[in-house]
Amino acid sequence: MAYDPGRGRLWVVCRSCRRWSLAPLEERWEALEELEKLVTKGPRGSRGGLIEPRLLAETENVSLFGVGSLEIVRVGGADPAEEAWWRYGRRLGEMPGIGEGEPLVQTRLPMVPKSLRGSGIVWRGRKSCPACHHPFTEIPFSDRNILMVRPGEGPPGAGGSSTGSAAPVISRRCPQCRDVEHGGLHLEGLEGELVLARLLAFEHHTGAPIDRVRAAARMVQDPDGPATLVRIITRHGRPLGDIPPVGILALEMVTNSAREAMLLKMEMAELTFRWRQEEELAALVDGELTPLLQSVWERLARRVRGKD
Repeated sequence: MAYDPGRGRLWVVCRSCRRWSLAPLEERWEALEELEKLVTKGPRGSRGGLIEPRLLAETENVSLFGVGSLEIVRVGGADPAEEAWWRYGRRLGEMPGIGEGEPLVQTRLPMVPKSLRGSGIVWRGRKSCPACHHPFTEIPFSDRNILMVRPGEGPPGAGGSSTGSAAPVISRRCPQCRDVEHGGLHLEGLEGELVLARLLAFEHHTGAPIDRVRAAARMVQDPDGPATLVRIITRHGRPLGDIPPVGILALEMVTNSAREAMLLKMEMAELTFRWRQEEELAALVDGELTPLLQSVWERLARRVRGKD
C-alpha cells in the first residue's frame, strides 16, 4: 500500500508490475486513518500488545514501513521528483537486505511478470483494416516497438481522455496492404489510452534509474501542460520504439497523473451531487418541521405566561 495523508490519496501497489492504482474515494478515508495508525503505533499482536512498525527505507519526505506482512509507503510533502523516484524508479527493487538479511521487497517482485512476457496480449478485439479488410483480433506485447502513437485530434477532453486533450491514438500497420494512414488498426479514445497505459507500464516494470526519473520528472513539470508534452514526445506520430527511454517514462508519468486527476474530479462531482441531494432533503425536512416546532413553542410560551 501507499498513501498520502495530506492529499487524501491511497494507492494499491501491484507486486508484479509495481504500478500504483488509486483507490476509490469511498474506500479511502477509513483505510487512510488505519494506515496512519499502523505506521505510527503499529498493529496489535496476538497478546494484545502493540507491534512496533519497522522503518525499512526513507528519503526526505517518503518512507517505507514494514508492518507485519504489509509494506506501506507513506508520502508526505514530497516534491514531484522525489515521489516519482519511489513510484517509477528502482527504489523498492534495489532495497538492501533488512532484518534477517533477505531482500524484503525484491524477492516479491518478479523481474518480468508472466502476463507481460512475449506471449502477453496488450489488446483483443474485432476490427478490420479500412483499406483491405484484413482482420485484427489482438496485439501482442512483442509488437510494442512498431506501434505508432500520436495525440488524438479534436477539442480538449474529446474521446474521454484524461490528458487534457483528445485521447492518444495507437496505430498498427496492416500486415497485408502495409497501409497505416488509410488502413491498418487505429485504437482511439479511452480504448487507445488504456492500451497506451499498458504498453508504458511494460517498459518500466523493473523500475527506471534515478537520472532517468529526474529527467522525466522535469519534463512532466512543463508549464505548457500535459497535452503539449504528449505532442512533443510523440512528434505528432511516432513508433513507440523510436521514443527515447526518458520520453517513454515522462509519457507514463503524465498519463498516470492526468488519469488520477480525472478520477478525483469525477469523485468530487459525485460528492457535490450527493451533497445537493442531501441539502434538498434537509430543506424539505426543515420545511415540514418548522410549523410543528413553531406551534410547540407557542404552546410552551403560553403555558409559561399562565395563559394555557
